[in-house]
Amino acid sequence: MSHQRDGVEFLVTKESGLLAFEQGLGKTLVAIEAYRHLRAIDAVDALLVVCPNTLKRTWVAELARFAPDLDANVVEGGPKERRRGLAGTKAAVVLVNYEAARNEITAIRAFMQRRRCALVLDESHYVKNHRSLNSVAARHFAPLARYRWLLTGTPATNTPADVYPQLTIVAGGQPFGSFAAFDAAYGGPDTTSEQREILAAKIAPYVMRRTKEECLDLPDKTFVDVIVELPPWQRRLYDALRDKLAHEVRGMTREEFAAFVPTAMARLLRLSQLASNPALVFPDESRTPGKVRELDRIIEEIVGANGRKVIVWSYYVRTIESLTARYAPYGAASLYGDTVASQRQDLAARFQSDPGLRVLVANPAAAGVGLTLTAANYTVYETLTWRYDLYAQSQDRNHRIGQRNPVTYIRLIADGTIEQAIVESLARKAEMARDLMGDEPGLSTSGQLTPEAFITLLQTGRLP
Repeated sequence: MSHQRDGVEFLVTKESGLLAFEQGLGKTLVAIEAYRHLRAIDAVDALLVVCPNTLKRTWVAELARFAPDLDANVVEGGPKERRRGLAGTKAAVVLVNYEAARNEITAIRAFMQRRRCALVLDESHYVKNHRSLNSVAARHFAPLARYRWLLTGTPATNTPADVYPQLTIVAGGQPFGSFAAFDAAYGGPDTTSEQREILAAKIAPYVMRRTKEECLDLPDKTFVDVIVELPPWQRRLYDALRDKLAHEVRGMTREEFAAFVPTAMARLLRLSQLASNPALVFPDESRTPGKVRELDRIIEEIVGANGRKVIVWSYYVRTIESLTARYAPYGAASLYGDTVASQRQDLAARFQSDPGLRVLVANPAAAGVGLTLTAANYTVYETLTWRYDLYAQSQDRNHRIGQRNPVTYIRLIADGTIEQAIVESLARKAEMARDLMGDEPGLSTSGQLTPEAFITLLQTGRLP
């Protein structure tokens, strides 16, 4: 496609760049074709791909599909096995997950010194935290590659500071000064739209952004928020924990609250679990939560009555397992952290082709990237989290190339709970990301969390 040809030209001519195509636009294919071009003119010897563990097999499948002449070596196993693999491989493409890469910096540097490598950091927001081991490791071996290609549809997921380490790797230096200076100028959650506009202009030479609206004639997306009323017993459990937390925070000074924040965040997680499935907090709880009752209705309508397929996203293992068992009569399977990585593509392929498998209950952290699930044009979010990257990527599992029908996203939001603040937070992060990447504008809000604001958050479910 034309945007993919533009992407290949960008990576080859720029040598180093951030390919910020939205999910589903073929970033992997672009990187493969750019590497094939460089290999044809004898500019490189190998392609080193560092990616999330769940994507190693996706790369192998994509290489077999688009470049069967390129052999691939997946570096995995224990430390000795990984080091032997890096030391001895002569494969055209070498695949390493981020966790292994940060433990094998010396071995990777030695490999890159022996062979002229093009380097890919796939889902490069994995290095967005300037101080994280992923980011530190990447900055140690990236300078050894002349061609450094970062691929992600969500380069900034929390604050503008997310782009700093990624662009430092691309530029091979500090084009925006020190991290401290950058963070002070642009990194906070309260940057104005004017500040983000200035930053967007500065990063533009290093980034190629394309959206699906620009490149593809895809069917429409529709978002439906279903506000779920908690049954009285579930409401009592939620309110009791909420009120206890508010009582602890009330009267704290800002300094005391700052020290209490980690505990407060853990309690917010408990509130979110109570709003979703109280059995996550109280294992003996057997009553049916409000969301499950609503989900029963939705599954029966979409799958039972109309024979359609549906993806149900949840972040909690116990919920995923219980929902998979609950909807087994409809033909259900689960995909989450315990699903063996090598089986995930097979499960996705079965969901695409098997008419008997109609409900996929999955965790976005495990299934939100690298999978095509266009057999479903309905998606239900049983739960949401604060992580915008997982939310954005999960949407594009079934709204991508190959989808012929309009896609409906149904979000189940427990009324009068912390989930309403999560929805608002995701909207703010989406706006920040759009500003930086030059996408279409939307609404923008900001705020600081104080003890008073936190209590308001608990009582109203609204962000400050």
